[in-house]
Amino acid sequence: MTTSARLNFAVFIFLGLLTMQSCKKSDSGNNNTSDAFPAVIANIAPASMVDSLRNTGAAIYGGSTPAIVNGIYFMQPDSCVYDNSPGNFTGTLFSDYKFRFSNQNNTSFTIGVEQKAIPTGNLSTTPAQTFISGQGNNFSIFILRTVSPTGVPVEQFNVLSGTLTAAGIQNFQNTLYLRSKGSDPGNTLPPAGTIRRFVNGGAGLAVTTTTF
Repeated sequence: MTTSARLNFAVFIFLGLLTMQSCKKSDSGNNNTSDAFPAVIANIAPASMVDSLRNTGAAIYGGSTPAIVNGIYFMQPDSCVYDNSPGNFTGTLFSDYKFRFSNQNNTSFTIGVEQKAIPTGNLSTTPAQTFISGQGNNFSIFILRTVSPTGVPVEQFNVLSGTLTAAGIQNFQNTLYLRSKGSDPGNTLPPAGTIRRFVNGGAGLAVTTTTF
């Protein structure tokens, strides 16, 4: 090998090492720890489920340092912006809702959730499990319920997400995911896998209120 060839070979090796080191640094920088969910959430909501919901446009925030969101918030109007069920209620306005969050614990990632239809005052079924994730003012609350409307057993998630502000929750949205359904020969309920996303219309702000 000539002196010139040796020099070119050495430069090639040197540049290759620099490229490898650069890739390693870049890879380590891409570890998005803010998108990691607390274990209690990951155990009931696998990444495949979260990805499926996000693919429909749902905002779901990971992280283990959510702001304290205790309070009462008014979702008005309650507008369906996505529905993959055969009925497809996209574009439909539904009953307004008030949500009351309480007893948030950022060690166990638990939070109390109550949901009331307005103006009827009907309360939603008590959740089986409720957990919160998030970082900074962005948060998501995972609600798991087992209900039996019309006698058909259903396991469903609601994921409430938004950004906490002084006036309420900006870009508040409620994503419903019907994970499983029992025998329903008459198809009285939407099929398992149904995803519906509801947003707070208008300015997108679910305002803080003092009455539930």
